[in-house]
Amino acid sequence: MDVLVIAAHPDDAEIGLGGTIALWADQGLSVGIVDITDGEPTPHGTRERRLAEAERAAYLLGVQERILLDFPNRYLMDTIELRQALAEVVRLHRPRLLFAPLGLDQHPDHVAAAAVARHARFYAKLTKTDMAGEPHYPPALLQFATSHLRKVFQPAAVVDISDVCERKVKAVLAYSTQFSGREERVRETLLSTARFYGVRIGSTYGEPVFSPEELAIWNPVTLVPQ
Repeated sequence: MDVLVIAAHPDDAEIGLGGTIALWADQGLSVGIVDITDGEPTPHGTRERRLAEAERAAYLLGVQERILLDFPNRYLMDTIELRQALAEVVRLHRPRLLFAPLGLDQHPDHVAAAAVARHARFYAKLTKTDMAGEPHYPPALLQFATSHLRKVFQPAAVVDISDVCERKVKAVLAYSTQFSGREERVRETLLSTARFYGVRIGSTYGEPVFSPEELAIWNPVTLVPQ
């Protein structure tokens, strides 16, 4: 697998990274999403409906595989058990790039998922362990934001998602149990956020990417505007 996106709940990856995921898929990269919980209970959802919505959203974005670890929603903790479960997914799928939640958030599940992802990346390379799969250390870890805080975070980069922004919106709105009755408000929030970041790179719509480390530029040609 080329890219593995880790999310606390179904819809997190779509909200924070849906446009970038669609671009990867369009360029032939294999993308997987790992949902640590099923996201339930919520006021209008059920487990069955939420999982069906997640599959629909993944299809709209071109995601190759969606994996559910099935840990408890609302009570997510950075435990050894969860680190190992996620590390096994990394070892088995061997992604070149790992994406995780930013972790600057009011939602405790998002904060926990960010920590688990960092630690699972390290656990995945361990030898002399009973974890499934062979040791693997993804060479890059990046982050996406689905924060409940009303705050603008400074990204390490912004991806131009102008050509796929509408697909991102459709993927998010596939979660009708979460957004039914306020579709227009959700649409405008997504588009206005994308416009905000797009302006910063001279495009119509943009999506922020965050990094805990300096980003490497392997080919300096990419620094030259086309």
